[in-house]
Amino acid sequence: MTPSKERERDLQALTEWRDFYVMVGTAAAAILGATFIVVTLAAGVKERQLGLKGFISPTAVHLGSVVVGSAILAAPTLSRLILAILLGAGGLAGAGYSVIVARRIWRLNLQIEDRASYALIPILAYLTMALAAVMVNWDLAETLNILAVTILVMLIVGIRNAWDMATFMITRDRAE
Repeated sequence: MTPSKERERDLQALTEWRDFYVMVGTAAAAILGATFIVVTLAAGVKERQLGLKGFISPTAVHLGSVVVGSAILAAPTLSRLILAILLGAGGLAGAGYSVIVARRIWRLNLQIEDRASYALIPILAYLTMALAAVMVNWDLAETLNILAVTILVMLIVGIRNAWDMATFMITRDRAE
């Protein structure tokens, strides 16, 4: 296959996913905005620094990653090389950040679903994104399927964590 035909096929594959990424990115951006409201509510919490570094900031970062990843994948003209570089860098940076977050919150008395949602699932999702960067040159269609699931998982985790933080802020004892 000639390079121009291959490029045309790649662009077609990305175009087929465009609406999905626009929708997911928009949803993540809306939830990210709501997360800033939660930050405002957290202003009076005694353990605010750990709350910001361990829960609120990571949720904002993960939702921001969904927005940025969706924007990258909705871009009209990406080469496989640029896509691989952006996904690889984002995946590795996100995994590294998530490991730091995991270290911060691991000593807390958290339920297993909190440990999974705030630490383990994001690490796995970012590592999957980095793996997809390696796969770009072998099978673009399968890579796009993997990325769709990964970004959707990050959106679901972001929704869950934003809800968790909001319910904590609403139900917490004001004297704390």
